[in-house]
Amino acid sequence: MVANLTAGRDVFRSLECAIRDARHRAEAVRANLDKLDQFIDAMIANRGHSLVELAEHYFPEMSAGTVSRQFVEVRSHLQRLLRKKQEHEETLQRSWDENLDRRSQLEADVDELTGRLDELVRERDALQGVLAGRLKEHDDFQQLSRQVLAAENELKRNEVRVAEMRVEVAAKLPKYEDSRMFQYLFRRGFGTPEYRARGIIRRLDRWVARLVNFNKNRQSYNFLRATPELMSAEVERRRERFNTLMRAIEAIEDAIADEVGLTAILRQGNEVGDRRGATLKTISEVESDRTRIENELSSLEEQENEYYVAGVNRLTEFLGSMEESALAVRTRATPQQKDDAIFREIQSCNQQLRDARQQSREDRETLDLWHEKISGLDDVARQFRSAEFDSRRSFFSRRLNVEEEIDRYLQGQNSVQGLWLALRQAQRFIQPQFDDSWDDLGGVFNSDVSQVLGKVLIEVAGEAMRHAARRGVHRRGPARQTSRRAAGRPPFRRRGGFTSGKGF
Repeated sequence: MVANLTAGRDVFRSLECAIRDARHRAEAVRANLDKLDQFIDAMIANRGHSLVELAEHYFPEMSAGTVSRQFVEVRSHLQRLLRKKQEHEETLQRSWDENLDRRSQLEADVDELTGRLDELVRERDALQGVLAGRLKEHDDFQQLSRQVLAAENELKRNEVRVAEMRVEVAAKLPKYEDSRMFQYLFRRGFGTPEYRARGIIRRLDRWVARLVNFNKNRQSYNFLRATPELMSAEVERRRERFNTLMRAIEAIEDAIADEVGLTAILRQGNEVGDRRGATLKTISEVESDRTRIENELSSLEEQENEYYVAGVNRLTEFLGSMEESALAVRTRATPQQKDDAIFREIQSCNQQLRDARQQSREDRETLDLWHEKISGLDDVARQFRSAEFDSRRSFFSRRLNVEEEIDRYLQGQNSVQGLWLALRQAQRFIQPQFDDSWDDLGGVFNSDVSQVLGKVLIEVAGEAMRHAARRGVHRRGPARQTSRRAAGRPPFRRRGGFTSGKGF
């Protein structure tokens, strides 16, 4: 059956490959944006020099030093704004790089922990088979298993009787408590050594007693009041007997588990499983931080960012009437060729700036789109790992073409949710034969006994134990887990695994 399936690890590698390729493409776009920024800076500088040269040509009354000095002041102001923007971008970019490095390290840690868990799962499965075999052959275990079944059956009968008795009491007790004459005699202790009335009071009380048939009803009343508590005490005694037998059975299991090395494997597996879960949680936090950084970087690339607005305001003050349209009229009105050449240079700079800025906007949109796609793929990868689809037990239908599904998402033909749904619907866990039998039990023991013990108890004690377990008597709940932790024993987790999922 596995031969017709694709291993979860292979599917995850396809996801990782797509994420790496998307990041490379995003970096290529970012590198092009950096080149455009450098080009725009150079064009702005060239245009500035041409504007100064043209200003000196038109305003000979102003000294070249004055014009140059004013331009230097404006340029210095613009350069300071540009440096602040670049420093801000560099700080964010460093944070982004550090975030990516940390994410890569965390992903490597998860890969290592996942591999370690897979190894521990293999060891655990093998040792659980050994433990099950030893338990089945253990004479004391077989005898105790039968005693547990008998104790559980008796306990269940008592619990049912107590429940029935409480219903009966709830129905019958009010008529005694609502009878004023009966309660009057009962409170005075009529018919008991504590009764002290004499004379006419005594004769009247006897008359009332005959009216309410007090002696017979007092016996029924006392029975209804006392019996549920007595029966509950007996139930508790039988439950403790059952628990004592279960502790004896678990002691046998624990001793054999220690002997074959299973206990040590369970401790290691639980620890590694917890570390893997904590690392996945940290990855989610790192992803959120990365998204914040990318949003802030994107806002700095917008034309209307704070630095751009401040620079435009200062540049407008300096240029005054020297806009391109006004300069064009002025240069055409003069016979000199020099101003025409300078103006053509300014026009050329302006056109190249417009083209570069348009390209920059398009590249920024492309980069933002790649960031969005990468974030979506990262989210799918995180869910993939959180669902433990990367474990050795995870397989996918060969009908799933993961590369095609990823490509559909990247081309905008599917959403993140759609991609994840396609993966989830094609996935299944293939459990070893020992774990399959646990599924057949329907988890009847919940997490109150070990997976091995639950299975072997039913095999040894028979089908009756399966029905007993389904009734829930074995579910002793948090107290059982607390006692195991106090004794330094590894806790019983759902399905007996190292995590809350099905992969490990």
